[in-house]
Amino acid sequence: MRALRVALLGLALLMGRPIQARPEEPWPDPGPPASRDLFPLNLIPLTYRPLGADTVGRGRWRVSFQVIRSNTFEFSDLIKDRLGRDSSGRYAVDQAGAARFAASLPGEPLIFFFDAEIQRTELSARYGLTRDTDLAVTVGWQGMDGGFMDGLIEGFHTLGFEQTGRGAIARDQFTFAIIQQGRVVHFSQTAVRARPVDPVVAVIHRLSAQPRFTLSLVGALQLPMTSYMGGLRSDWDSSAGLTFQWRPAPGHAVNGGGAYLRRGIRGGEGPNPFLIKDQIAAHLGWEWQGWRRIRPFLLLLYHDALTSQGPGATLDKPSVIHDLGVHVRVGPRSALTLSYLNNLTHHENTADMGLALRLSVKP
Repeated sequence: MRALRVALLGLALLMGRPIQARPEEPWPDPGPPASRDLFPLNLIPLTYRPLGADTVGRGRWRVSFQVIRSNTFEFSDLIKDRLGRDSSGRYAVDQAGAARFAASLPGEPLIFFFDAEIQRTELSARYGLTRDTDLAVTVGWQGMDGGFMDGLIEGFHTLGFEQTGRGAIARDQFTFAIIQQGRVVHFSQTAVRARPVDPVVAVIHRLSAQPRFTLSLVGALQLPMTSYMGGLRSDWDSSAGLTFQWRPAPGHAVNGGGAYLRRGIRGGEGPNPFLIKDQIAAHLGWEWQGWRRIRPFLLLLYHDALTSQGPGATLDKPSVIHDLGVHVRVGPRSALTLSYLNNLTHHENTADMGLALRLSVKP
């Protein structure tokens, strides 16, 4: 009997081991997804990006490497109306056709046609200056070409989400055209390969750190060190805002924030013929943190108007995109983030679809 009792006790202990609580390793928290809209007019000025409200800790680092690729097929309503009536099959856009189209509409303040894929590669580092203050730096490279995603997107649209003109224009071509007052002020079909973009420096200062709520102040400055696509360049763009994380219940995290962006591109003659206005932007998202290795999330990103010009374009309307994805723990100090971004408002002022991959490491 004694041996039986010992055997039963040993079996009970063995069976009890899997359900015993064991200490969890701290998550290499990558923060919210570094969502970004790659609509062509958002490529040069400073653009709003979600940032985590919690600081990394004094003397500690978090480094991330992100690649995002986005497809844009957007154009002014005046072009859309004509494409909607055209049943001649697919055709390629050229500069002569753009000039004829511009001459037919001499009074329009702004008409645009963007058909491109944009790829942006970024390296970011965040360092804890103090317990409550981080310094962040982001550098990057950007390219534009005809890409390969048009067929995939057309297949998706056959499910019932029609996009005017996709079946009329030749696939996987690159065209960037801007028309003002009957004149083509910018036209390019030459691919851009991995050009450097302006670095961005940010300071994140934690204002409040409660058990369920963290609030931080964020300031960012874009350094005007590069030009793009034939001389297009920004100025000393800057932003100021707030970011927060709220943990309403175990396993749930709500990330949010907003900022005012002062943008330096101004209208007039020369390389910047159109106005990119100052902007208000914000994000709000939910993340599930109840699993050991995977954290799914959904984040909404809001921008108000890009420009004040219309009615031939819809750039004077706000936009909302979603970022749907997961953080996957790949090591004790690293996490991989996979994102699918899409345009929700369909005002022709946001990239159609984007895919992003980010690796975050906390040394």
